[in-house]
Amino acid sequence: MGFNRKFFIILTLLRHSVLLPFSFLIFLFLPLIIPETSRLQKITDYSLPPNPQPKHLPYVLVKPRDQDYRPNSKTPIEILKSSQDLSKIQEMQFTGNLDRSYFDKKKFKHINDSMRRIIMMIIQFEEISRRRFNRGTESLPTQVDLEGLADHIIDSRWYREVIKRFSSNNAYGFSEERLLRVLMSIQVAANSFEVPYPSLFCLFFQESKFDFLANSATGAKGIGQLTSIGLEEVRRLRNSSKMETKLQRTANHLNQVYTDPQIQKWLANLGFKIDFAKISPIPEEVKFTRITSAFMREVGKELVKEGQSYGENTSLLWLLSKKLRRGHILYGNHAHMHKVFSQMLEKEYASSQASAYNIETNILLSTILFNHYYRYQWRNNKQVFDIPPEARVILASSAYNHGQTGVRRFLINLKNEFPLLDFQKLSSQKLKILFTTRRLSNALQGPSQKILEVSRHVRKIMDCAEKRPKFS
Repeated sequence: MGFNRKFFIILTLLRHSVLLPFSFLIFLFLPLIIPETSRLQKITDYSLPPNPQPKHLPYVLVKPRDQDYRPNSKTPIEILKSSQDLSKIQEMQFTGNLDRSYFDKKKFKHINDSMRRIIMMIIQFEEISRRRFNRGTESLPTQVDLEGLADHIIDSRWYREVIKRFSSNNAYGFSEERLLRVLMSIQVAANSFEVPYPSLFCLFFQESKFDFLANSATGAKGIGQLTSIGLEEVRRLRNSSKMETKLQRTANHLNQVYTDPQIQKWLANLGFKIDFAKISPIPEEVKFTRITSAFMREVGKELVKEGQSYGENTSLLWLLSKKLRRGHILYGNHAHMHKVFSQMLEKEYASSQASAYNIETNILLSTILFNHYYRYQWRNNKQVFDIPPEARVILASSAYNHGQTGVRRFLINLKNEFPLLDFQKLSSQKLKILFTTRRLSNALQGPSQKILEVSRHVRKIMDCAEKRPKFS
């Protein structure tokens, strides 16, 4: 029995000495093999790219809002009771710093006083709107800021060849009021409809160069070059009570901006002497205004009164009006036609909110259309193309110009050509590379001239709105 007991003790010690390391290892790895139930661990999913949310345009002396900020959807155009009084001394200080910092950096030598005021207005109005009405616009991370938009204007051929001539020669009847109405309306529309401001700004600049009487060969009219088909689409979209309410509230806010005494004081400090007309609610029926022979005869009579004898030649007037509506400059004695024709067109047609020539009406309705395409659910049957905002603005610009059918076909063809292409990671630069005339031709199925027009149109909008790529 003594021997058996000793043997059992030795066997027990030996067993523990062998199992002890294994027991230690099991104890060590136990937390790794048993799920943790005390708390949930958040694991970042890197399979999907972060959705680039719109960011606010950066400005001097402005603390940017959070990037997930959105205007109040219930009362998007209400002026808050806590709005600041812009008559205070600090208002003059911060706006003065805004324009001085820009012009000091650029050191422009050939810019007249009129254009200097307008550029100052572009740069300052965003911050004035934020401080006075708590309403600011948004841009995408890939897009330029306000100074970049101002650069694009001043560097453009339009500025060098057209606007400098018009604003320096009284014969052309250059109107600061009309241009300010255009710029302020675009800012208000971008805010109300929550579309990236640089995209909307550059869209209108490309469509009409901010000329309210622009009329294309196809009949498109006004700042946004609305067509009869586009107006029909806008009418359909306005059947939504939510969209119609937003439209009328935007028009109401625009009227508040125009009549606000603090805005008037700010503009006066910039050197503008403007008395804006009252903005009425946008009528249910907006007319696609066509110029009549009777109107042209009245234009002729006014020209004769001002000593321009060619006003008696109605056929010549039609020809001249067609040229200036296409964006051509008239020289010599015919330069006076710009002034008389634009003033009478505004008085006879564009002063009415029911006309497609009206600046505010045209911009707001055009924004409805662009907003529709920007938020459009691109799909192929049940397959939905999840596309990031920076690529969406390109597709929206193309659809605005040529309709959504061709753009949808372009995306379907692109998916068939590149089955592994991840649309969720489709950046603006990548889409620009894929946006070739060959692919557009297969998708739009139109004449080559139209294909080239769409391609140039979209690329010019991108060149205006997008930051320039940096090469190392």
